[in-house]
Amino acid sequence: MIAGGRWIVVVVAGLALVFAAPAAAAPFTTLQRTMLDCDGDDRLEPAPGEDYVAPGSGDDEDECAPREGTRPRLANPHSILHFVHLTDFQMVDEESPARVEFFDSSQRGPFNPFSAAYRPQESLTTQVTEAMARQVRESVSPVTGERPALSILTGDNADSQQLNETRWFIDVLDGRRRVDPNSGVPVPGCEATPGSVYDGVRDGGRPGQPDDGYYEPDESETDGDGYTPDRAVNFAETGRAVTVRDFPQLFEAANTPFEATGVDMPWYSAFGNHDALVQGNSPDAYFGPGGPTNPAPPAQESVNPIMHSIATGCVKPSNAQAQAVVDDYAQHARVLSAGGLGAGSPAMDALVADFEHAMEEQVEQGNAVVVPPDARRCHLAKDEPVAGGPGPCAATSFIDQHFATTGTPVGHGFANRPPQARVNHDGYYSFKPRPGLRFVVLDTVTDECGSQFCFEGSVDDVQFRWLEDELSAAASAGEYVLTFSHHTLRTTRQPTTDVTEQPIHYGRRGDRENPLNPQNVSVGRSLEELYCEHPNVLAHVSGHEHQNYVEHHDCSFEQAGPGDFWEVSTAAHLDWPQQARLLELVSDGGQMSLVLTIVDHTGPANPGGAPALCPGRRPAGGCGNAGEQVVRLAGIARELAYNDYQGGRFGGARGERDDRNLIVPLGRPWPAR
Repeated sequence: MIAGGRWIVVVVAGLALVFAAPAAAAPFTTLQRTMLDCDGDDRLEPAPGEDYVAPGSGDDEDECAPREGTRPRLANPHSILHFVHLTDFQMVDEESPARVEFFDSSQRGPFNPFSAAYRPQESLTTQVTEAMARQVRESVSPVTGERPALSILTGDNADSQQLNETRWFIDVLDGRRRVDPNSGVPVPGCEATPGSVYDGVRDGGRPGQPDDGYYEPDESETDGDGYTPDRAVNFAETGRAVTVRDFPQLFEAANTPFEATGVDMPWYSAFGNHDALVQGNSPDAYFGPGGPTNPAPPAQESVNPIMHSIATGCVKPSNAQAQAVVDDYAQHARVLSAGGLGAGSPAMDALVADFEHAMEEQVEQGNAVVVPPDARRCHLAKDEPVAGGPGPCAATSFIDQHFATTGTPVGHGFANRPPQARVNHDGYYSFKPRPGLRFVVLDTVTDECGSQFCFEGSVDDVQFRWLEDELSAAASAGEYVLTFSHHTLRTTRQPTTDVTEQPIHYGRRGDRENPLNPQNVSVGRSLEELYCEHPNVLAHVSGHEHQNYVEHHDCSFEQAGPGDFWEVSTAAHLDWPQQARLLELVSDGGQMSLVLTIVDHTGPANPGGAPALCPGRRPAGGCGNAGEQVVRLAGIARELAYNDYQGGRFGGARGERDDRNLIVPLGRPWPAR
């Protein structure tokens, strides 16, 4: 920790930044300033920073008041390793025909089981990720002054398993690349939306037209429930008091190409459910688990031509009736594939032709619309290319795309996969970021769960035994271990129908923070039990829940083992509060602590209002504090996410005070003895 005199200098400098112009300002963390709505007008403004606190120190009553904190004291901290945690970009191709936004838009009220199917800010995910890359590339440790040595992504990097989404996030992190967020290539019969490059969902946008349930940034009269600039109307419709401002030409601006800057450091990747499943849920893009020992056909993954036809084609379902047609044909394709009649067989070709005709009928009946198609929307297999896949996806996979990079290391961790992960087409691996430390990255995606909702996680037995060997080998080598996965331990609880993965392993036996949160019981040991058996495990780092939280796993609970460890989860880039986290292991007098610091992206708190309020500015310019298009759009995305009535503002996504900036004493010596 910083000694007393140095700490005063840092705080004074941080307070000076609170009222500085946010665009092009020096990189900052939430120690210097936060972004909150302190005057209750549903717009964000710079707010006082948050000092480090000790674990268990709770929350402040007034987040907008200056905060003294209860900062732990470290006499002479030395950096062991400083790195960045990035998670849940969910890089959205918001124009894709494979999306099912209508399930969300048809719901009313704050409780909505399909609330993740649509967000008003989802067209801006490339700009948000770029704004975060610009922030973390210049970050330094507030405690030691060290720059981050690397970044780790804990999954949901793409939103819906698509090739173009995958390329966007890789190119943004690599930098020095032109990123074009627009998708759709007009062809005769499937032309673009007249007068706009945007072909995704939006409300009618004109008086007298029906409410389609979506945000319309150009007009206010026909916004969907909860998405109007009128706070009272939103409250009457949803029970949530929010204000969703108009930003004319926003969708068109969101589809404007930009030059990516890059994180300028090595970055490592992990699988999330959105990277390997359609919109994070459905396993129907491919048939069959990838393991070669699977006794039921097909032994290898095989493509589902129906799902790929809808993703890359030019008919977009507009309601549940059209989607039911897609689901029905997809299941027919599954039956054919199980009988050995896969892609390219006459029976499957006939089914696809019949499906395309059925979707044309859905357009005629008003249940679907025509949009420009795009072969780059094809669904990627996890590992090896799958014969029969359409267009560019027939020759590549999600893991392959990590080798098509200008960043480091090549493969972004997947080159380190052990033989058993390669054989089973899984994405787990380990590496040593410095002597005395081992990082273990897990693949918690449940590929086959027996339903359309495979969004939670699990660890198969082969991977679990590999993990156990890694922890034991690290202990023998005198190494401490940090583990990483997309799913939190309490959401690693998804059953699987893949018999080759049994016995399946879950994250924990129970949720002590919330005893009412059910945890499936597995025959196999849990990750929590395994970690407790190994005192060299320091922390488990994850995403998935779109929430900042830090939890101590005291292994004396039920006498689980001699160790104890901390679980660190970070909020999503997609949803409010759109934050990342700096993690630094430090040594102070030979004892280790873990320093956790939350970071906001470079988008300003106030990105500007409607052009009518800003004389002399062109429509896409606005009148806020951001002078540069990408940064302004990222600021708009944060404001929209804050005012999404279904979003994390109402679910505690920022976490409590001791879920954000804190210093955790680990009670272990450095180096290991």
